[in-house]
Amino acid sequence: MRIYADRPQRRRQQILADVLGPLWCAGMIAAGLAIRQSIRSRTRPATFVESTAGALADALADTAASIARVPLVGDALAESLRRAADAAGRMSASGANTAASIERAGDVIGLVVIVLALAAAAYVWVRPRVLWYRQASDARAVLAFPDRDDLLSARALAAVRLPRIGGGLVAGWRAGDPAAVRALARAELDRLGLAYPPDLSPEGHGASIGRSAS
Repeated sequence: MRIYADRPQRRRQQILADVLGPLWCAGMIAAGLAIRQSIRSRTRPATFVESTAGALADALADTAASIARVPLVGDALAESLRRAADAAGRMSASGANTAASIERAGDVIGLVVIVLALAAAAYVWVRPRVLWYRQASDARAVLAFPDRDDLLSARALAAVRLPRIGGGLVAGWRAGDPAAVRALARAELDRLGLAYPPDLSPEGHGASIGRSAS
C-alpha cells in the first residue's frame, strides 16, 4: 500500500502536509484546553461570593437559633436574623450559579475551538489525502489493464484542469487519436504525481522524464 506519490515534488508536499496536519491538530487541542482553563479560572470571584455568603448564612442561622432562646425579644430578633441568613443563602446560591455558568461557558468555548480546528484539518488535510489515495490507487490498478490509456484519458477529461487539456486533445480523444488518448492518460498521471509506465512515456524522452516531473 503506497500512500505517497511517485513524483518527488508531490511526495514532498504530501509528507509536509502529513507532518503539519497532526501538529496543527495537537496545537489547536492544546489551545482549546488553554482557553477552557483560562475561562474557568474566572470563577474565583463567584466562588468567593459563594463561600463567603454561605459562611455568613450559616453564622446568622446559628445566631438566630441561639437568640431565639432569649425571653421576650428573642423570637423577634431571631426572625430578623433568619431573614438575613436567607438573603445570604440566596447570595451564596447566586455565586454558585454564576461559577457554574462560567465553567460551562469555558467548556463550550474550548470544545468549539477544538471541533472547528479538527473540522478545518479534516477538510484541508485529511479529505484531500483520502481522495488522492483513492484516485491514485485506482490509477495504479488501471495501469495493468489492457485498456489502460482509454480509462486514464477518460478520467483526465473529468479531473484535469481544463487549461492543461485544451480543445485539440479533446477533439483528438473524440476522434480516437491514439496520440491524444496517450497525452490525456499522461495528464492524469501528472495530476496524481504518478510515474509513467515505460511504454507510456513521451517518445524520445524515456520513462525517467515521467518519474521526475512534478
